[in-house]
Amino acid sequence: MAWLKKKREKAVINFIDIDKELMSIRESVELSGKSNDPIEYDPTNDIKDLEGKGYVLVKNNFNGDGSQPSYTEDTKVYLISFKHDVRPVNLDHPLTKIPSKEYDHPITFTVTYEGTPTKVKKNIQTAHLFRTLTADKVTSQRIENGKYDSDWQLDRQKFDDVKVPVLPGVHADQKIVVGPKVDNKDVEVSVTYHLNGYLIPVDENGDEIPNVGPYQFATDEKDPTKIAPNQIVPDIEGYTHDQEIISPQSPDKDISIIYKTIPKEDTTYISDTENIDLSQADSSTYSPSGNGDLKKNDVQEAIMGIKGQVDEKEMERRIDEQMAIVNFIDLDDDGKQITSSGPLYGLPGESINDLYNTDVPMTALKEAGFEVVFNNFDGNGQVQTFNQNHLVTQIFTVGLRHINSKEKNESSNSLQAFSQQQGEVLKKLENYQPTGNSKDLETITAVAKDTIEVLNKFLEKNQTVENTKNSTTKK
Repeated sequence: MAWLKKKREKAVINFIDIDKELMSIRESVELSGKSNDPIEYDPTNDIKDLEGKGYVLVKNNFNGDGSQPSYTEDTKVYLISFKHDVRPVNLDHPLTKIPSKEYDHPITFTVTYEGTPTKVKKNIQTAHLFRTLTADKVTSQRIENGKYDSDWQLDRQKFDDVKVPVLPGVHADQKIVVGPKVDNKDVEVSVTYHLNGYLIPVDENGDEIPNVGPYQFATDEKDPTKIAPNQIVPDIEGYTHDQEIISPQSPDKDISIIYKTIPKEDTTYISDTENIDLSQADSSTYSPSGNGDLKKNDVQEAIMGIKGQVDEKEMERRIDEQMAIVNFIDLDDDGKQITSSGPLYGLPGESINDLYNTDVPMTALKEAGFEVVFNNFDGNGQVQTFNQNHLVTQIFTVGLRHINSKEKNESSNSLQAFSQQQGEVLKKLENYQPTGNSKDLETITAVAKDTIEVLNKFLEKNQTVENTKNSTTKK
């Protein structure tokens, strides 16, 4: 018996690009099978692959309606058609094949710095004149008047103002560079720095003191165009000076400060920065003069330093280290400096109170005849820390006045008043002319004597107290 061989039929599946004249996108899929048998093929993976390459499925004639095609006696060709997808192109979605200049025009505002002691990086701000284009996802070519096309626009209308940095040893010609409006052109502004002036030490003849200085003024930490106010006039060994603080007005102008030579025989001068331990000092060292006024030696011998503080010249300072000074001034002598803490050093944020407090110098100065009027360092429990600007010295002040002479004058005035009253009573008693009987005279005389006796006892008691005070102070 002869078996009849069933004929095998063919099916072809083509993937075509309708945006490119129905050209094939990839190789056709050719399948074969017996007539009326289902075609075993699923195009899902091929479709996903092409979509990943930028195509969009238009129509699936093979099994797009959910049916399963079968082989027929004639070769059957099935078409699966695609078109090209599109995408936006702009600053947020750049595309390599489209030059950025076609959708982005950067505009810069640059601030440069000239005359700086060290190199300072330019301050550059960028604005963008931009638009969005449309590109073919398959070819990466621009599509004119495409879906995503937009007009040109700016991402900002004005550049930010630029705060000019404060630099050591120099001052700038402007504090703020105002940011201009954004135009279609780049803008560049130059800030120029100039050297700060110097403090020049000169002697009484106006000649510059050799081998010292000059000392350059520090720049104001809040204004790069100015010199910092209240700068400490430096001490020079073998010299003294009347001006303790200086606030230059012209940032580039040198200022001469007169230093007076200290005579070799003058042993009363003590440097404000000298470290003296007065914890064992005898109170008589600070006694006022006999008339209750403070003598020059009394004031100078009350100078206090910091116990254990290392001399500034012998210590290597740390980077960004700040200096602070606590000054004690005499308010009864036109604010003349009595003493100071000497230089106190620390990094920003460190406690100054841990290095120094006014308790010990206050004790010595009170014994020397002073009393505190104000204390802006550690009065009322104030806590001080080093600030962020190592270019400007932090200055704290303790104001004092004389108290011994004032108290003595008040006491003396009181005693003089009582003595005067006593004299008036005695005078009236001597001039008294009785007009009545003798008994009235005896009564009046007795009252007068009792009054004089009370006044005598009061004067004797107060004089004893005053003598005791003077004796204690002189010890």
